[in-house]
Amino acid sequence: MDPSRPLVLAGARYASSHQAVQDYRIVWAARHGGAFDHMSIAVLTKNACGELQVERHDSTARDLALGGAVLRAALLVVAPTVSTAMVAAGGGGLAGAGGIAAHLLHTIPKEKLQEVSQLLGSGESGLLIVAIDRRGIEISPLLEQAEKAAVIETKTGDLDAAFYGALEAGTTTTGHAAPCRHARATGPIAGDAPLAGWPAG
Repeated sequence: MDPSRPLVLAGARYASSHQAVQDYRIVWAARHGGAFDHMSIAVLTKNACGELQVERHDSTARDLALGGAVLRAALLVVAPTVSTAMVAAGGGGLAGAGGIAAHLLHTIPKEKLQEVSQLLGSGESGLLIVAIDRRGIEISPLLEQAEKAAVIETKTGDLDAAFYGALEAGTTTTGHAAPCRHARATGPIAGDAPLAGWPAG
């Protein structure tokens, strides 16, 4: 993968799950337009305990492990208290998610990741998007129902190397579902570092 290719990580806040799903469908439909490599997208909705959980998700990746790893990695850096257990990550994708997450933390400024993290945790529902070969100006107009959105544009860098390097190293991370954990929302710079001990990107 060309390390100079654009990568967008975006988060949006919604007053309801219905509104988040509407934009989910709009963004997902846009994957057919123009040059495109990869998109991972998830609707996050608060449960009865007020904790975010993955309501639905999808990925365009031909490699299931890579697609699941990209979404898991994004969740780990901006919504680490969300269980990633329902996000498919076969074929070693769990290990690859750790490598990609560390890569994102190395590539994107912490304050920008924290902005997305706080935004996702401040509404009833949220939308998380990771897109390669798209730019922020292409993603932002699609978030029609959002109360507020934060769109980060960067470069992919050595994303492939981060993924496959973590697979070879055998680094693993798991998502555990647990009802009403009462864990406070912690972004990439709040509380203990969620990726402590993971390989650098």
